[in-house]
Amino acid sequence: MGRNRLISRGAPVETAALPGPLGVGFTYIAELPPELYQPGLLDFVEVTPEALCRERREGTTRSMVLVPEQVERARETCGTLPIVVHGVELSIGSAHSWNSAYLDMLDSFQMTWPFLWHSEHLGFQTIPGDGGTSLDIGVPLPLPATEEVVLLVANRSAALRRRYGVPFLLENPAHYLAKLPYDPAIGDEFELMKRITASGGCLQLLDLHNLYCNSVNHGFDAFEAIDRMNLDRVVEIHVAGGAWREGFWMDAHDGRVPKRVWELLEYTLPRGPNVCGVVFELLGENALRLGADAIAAEVDQARRMWRHCRCRSPSRTA
Repeated sequence: MGRNRLISRGAPVETAALPGPLGVGFTYIAELPPELYQPGLLDFVEVTPEALCRERREGTTRSMVLVPEQVERARETCGTLPIVVHGVELSIGSAHSWNSAYLDMLDSFQMTWPFLWHSEHLGFQTIPGDGGTSLDIGVPLPLPATEEVVLLVANRSAALRRRYGVPFLLENPAHYLAKLPYDPAIGDEFELMKRITASGGCLQLLDLHNLYCNSVNHGFDAFEAIDRMNLDRVVEIHVAGGAWREGFWMDAHDGRVPKRVWELLEYTLPRGPNVCGVVFELLGENALRLGADAIAAEVDQARRMWRHCRCRSPSRTA
């Protein structure tokens, strides 16, 4: 695969070649009608390979095994559409260890179904258990903005780029914890992401609904946060829906995209020179309730915005 040099606001970083602008994508969900996954409606598909696996444990050894029938069904549904991978179980920020079973599975997945890039959440969801096991804490948690975290995640990100030979993206997480620990030289989650992507040579998946959640729950201006980001490192953007629950706006992936998130997308797209695609994200358990027509409408809205905003010069109107 060819190489190109991505110029960031920090030092230049060698990265696997980007595929160029793709357009608009959607999550692969097996329960939905295959007719949704057609060129013309979609330009690419985001696949979570864990959804095509079964997990096995033998003593303290965990493995994740792709189910051939499920992979074949997904490939048949997606047809000629290119795919990107969005993982949820790597736990890249766990201090004791990340999920090596996920990586073994992704090795097999790439040989079976090559992907243009892959992404993971900047966070952790496992802690050390007895006898060398890892305990799943049930929910992804954010990382403290410290130099130790920068070193850990940057080194792992660089290893992932070398292992798969395609761009690796980190997603900014939604979180519900106030006053996270930080080193004064880093300060907050936005500077943490900038430091990790610069040090590890990785790129960013900018989840605008996660950003919106955090701005609502923690009381900051999402547009000002975007102004602080290294948008030249953003390759993929997520939009999604959420809901209020116990006083928090939750990243539920359960419905249509809020108006403010569309406004954030409109603001961000002209400022991101390396954005290759926008994905409408939805969880499988919510897909049938929302329905194929509503999903197609959200994808159409993303496409209209993609076409409009990629031709605009950046000027803040919000």
